[in-house]
Amino acid sequence: MRPLITLTTDFGLDDPFVGIMKGVILNIEPEAHIIDITHNIDPQNIFQASQVLNATYPWYPRKTIHIVVVDPGVGGPALNKSSKTSNLSLIAKGRGPIGKRPIVVQSQFQTFIGPDNGVLTPALGPKSRTYELNNPKYFLKNISNTFHGRDLFAPAAAWIATGISASKMGPRVIKPTRLELPKATKKGKNIKGEILYIDRFGNATTNISAELMSETFASSDTIELKVGKNKIDGLVTGYYQVNLEQVGAILNSWNQVEIFCRENSAEKKLKLKTGQTVTLKIKST
Repeated sequence: MRPLITLTTDFGLDDPFVGIMKGVILNIEPEAHIIDITHNIDPQNIFQASQVLNATYPWYPRKTIHIVVVDPGVGGPALNKSSKTSNLSLIAKGRGPIGKRPIVVQSQFQTFIGPDNGVLTPALGPKSRTYELNNPKYFLKNISNTFHGRDLFAPAAAWIATGISASKMGPRVIKPTRLELPKATKKGKNIKGEILYIDRFGNATTNISAELMSETFASSDTIELKVGKNKIDGLVTGYYQVNLEQVGAILNSWNQVEIFCRENSAEKKLKLKTGQTVTLKIKST
């Protein structure tokens, strides 16, 4: 099987950045099969990228290599603020960055590459091992301060695709950065959560899971969802079950409660935003 590499970035497709990364990969491993997950992550939105990675990687085969490049601090300065030496010059000397690090996470079955800013949190399982990417042998000779996707992450992925072990990329990282993912809470017959992710259709995924709902409500309960000043009665099992332009709620393909508007944008209609509180309770009669 050809080595498989996926790309998730906030680069968009108007500029040549994605294509350049693919060129770097193919120069090192011409047999690589490159899959675009998305390049439309909101700019610098680490949390959104982490959610997309979490929803995506379980569907890929063993030995897949995932590159995630959403990096607000790219080219950031060293920890010593008085120093004019950047992380990248330290990497080029084989010493590694002082501040935020580029890392490789080797899970039990797959490999994940990206910045150590929490974006790779879904890959940090109990059996994963994390390595700092600081071996000059496995990245490009000239490293820019603005395009680590090209100069660090793409070549590292390509070398791993050729069979190089992730452990060759650099020393172990014992405590990689993790995002504190907000969890929905329940109190009696009430659940309080929030919107985690809004897709291009304006559908809003919450952190309220099907599992938590089954723990809280009986199948005979009539549920009311509230977001802002808006109330939605019950959950449907298909988008078609509400009228055109009508707002509804559903358990989506991630098994999370999702707020939608049939053939329209719930985000625009209800003025939704990530982080907004969503509550579920039994509807009072």
